[in-house]
Parts: sequence; C-alpha cells; structure tokens
Amino acid sequence: MNKFAIALSTIALAAAAGTASAGPRDCLLEGTVARSGEGAEQATTVQFHSMSKYDEESRCRVRRGEKLEFQLPSDPRVTNAPEGSEVKLRYQENKDGSVQTRLISVGT
Repeated sequence: MNKFAIALSTIALAAAAGTASAGPRDCLLEGTVARSGEGAEQATTVQFHSMSKYDEESRCRVRRGEKLEFQLPSDPRVTNAPEGSEVKLRYQENKDGSVQTRLISVGT
C-alpha cells in the first residue's frame, strides 16, 4: 500500500520579484509526481516547480523567498500517476487568510 506524503506541501518561491501586497491570491502551481521508498513504505510526493496567475484577472504576488504551506487532500489521480507526471493545482488564499487548494489535472 502506498503512503501518500502530500499531506503538507511547502513551496519556496525564490524568483518572485517585488513586494507582495496583503490580499487574496489565486495561483496556478505546477509540479511533478515523485516517489521515494520501496514496497509498502513507498511515498508519493509532488515537487512544485512553478507558480503563475490562475487566470488574467487573478492576483498571485509572493515575496522573494516566501513559503506557502498548505494541505493537499489524498487523491487517487496523484497516487496512481506514474513518476514524472505533471500536476496542476489551484491555490487560493482569501483576505481572511484561509487557504483552499484544488487539483486541476494530472497528466504524463
């Protein structure tokens, strides 16, 4: 049985220039499925490598070096995906600081 180790994902963003203003964020995160361990102890993770606006009207500003932490619910599309599969995730942070994440797609 696979362990699903995406429960807490952290993204370190080093490339975003400028200052982030307080307020909502609506971002598209892109990453790849990775596996570690063997057999029943195999863990599935997603390594995120890029972040952009979700759509043209979205705001997605992040300070240089800022980390985003969130929980991603277990999803069979990720746990059953081959290693190296591309993952797209929508990250929304509201004015009150609450965060919502939604898996958009998993592909090869």
